Amino acid sequence: MHCHGIAQPVLVKRRSEPTRLAAEEECTTEQRRGGNLRKAAIALGMLAAFVVAIQARQAFTPFLVAIAISYTISPLVRFAEARGANRAAAIFTAYVIVTATIGFSLAFVIPPLANQLNEIVSGKAGAGTALNGIAEDWSKRVHFLPKGAAAGLASAAVARAEAYVREIARAAGKAVSSVMSQLASIMLAPVIAFYLTRDVDIISRRFSSWIPSRSRDSVMRMVSDIDQALAGWVRGQVIVCTFVGVATGVSLALLKVEFALPIGFLAGVLEIIPYFGPVFGMVPAVLMAAQRSTVTAVLAAVAFVGIQQVESVIISPRIVGECVGLHPLVVIGALLVGGSLFGVVGILLAVPVTAVIAIMASRLFPGFPVDE
Repeated sequence: MHCHGIAQPVLVKRRSEPTRLAAEEECTTEQRRGGNLRKAAIALGMLAAFVVAIQARQAFTPFLVAIAISYTISPLVRFAEARGANRAAAIFTAYVIVTATIGFSLAFVIPPLANQLNEIVSGKAGAGTALNGIAEDWSKRVHFLPKGAAAGLASAAVARAEAYVREIARAAGKAVSSVMSQLASIMLAPVIAFYLTRDVDIISRRFSSWIPSRSRDSVMRMVSDIDQALAGWVRGQVIVCTFVGVATGVSLALLKVEFALPIGFLAGVLEIIPYFGPVFGMVPAVLMAAQRSTVTAVLAAVAFVGIQQVESVIISPRIVGECVGLHPLVVIGALLVGGSLFGVVGILLAVPVTAVIAIMASRLFPGFPVDE
């Protein structure tokens, strides 16, 4: 009886061990399933928010511009704070500078830019006459092609070049017109940027408080990664596009090329497009420079190549870097998909949107491949 009384608990313990392990395994499976469901819910929620943002993109325009302004002035604010300046005073100073710059552009840059783009689209630029003269001269020098073939090739090339320049100018003109049509909402952007920059810590804490505690750290790390990638991309693009646009416009103005302002603007905007943007921006510059002479066209091409070398060798590595962490093939695919779905806007925003999606996927699904 005594031995039996001692052995009984041991038997019970041995019988309950598999049951306990099975219960723990079932609990772990349920937790894993619940975690996957939460991740899927977060991904679907963000996707739904993105779709809503696309459908109501005009309402979000001032907020997007404000975010870009906030990303741009944040380094200036931190620089001033590090030297003892009050945060509110530093933000207000940067805000005044940005507002003055936007006001100057709307008053003195946008109107003549729109007029000159309309002249290019309507064919008043006169590039066709100059290009036809160059093509005719070239066709006379070519003797290895059948008679009339060189002239036909030259005429076709001129027609395609004119169509390309007009299409680019037409797209830029629509963008400028869109900016003018949303002038009231865009003027709200600096105001939104002021409060966004001032209260960014409060907004971050409030957003964090809405997230369940078990997911808070992972979600906030994902948000931090997205913030760093977008901030680096926006600041880099603002600096690079401004440099290329101003340098191109000034170079063409020194060469006395007509419509230097819109060509510089086009070169700056097209610089946003990775790999292809510099080529797309160079073609209108050279074609418009050809109005004066072949030598001017060659000088314009040399100046453009020099500007691109400074941008790619000095500016981009130090300012932009690998802020989005995307493989070149992914970037090219994103450009093609963005262009086919949303046109020019899709091409311009393809890289940052793809970077955000890649970061979300890598955080929600750890096995998701992302180029580092």
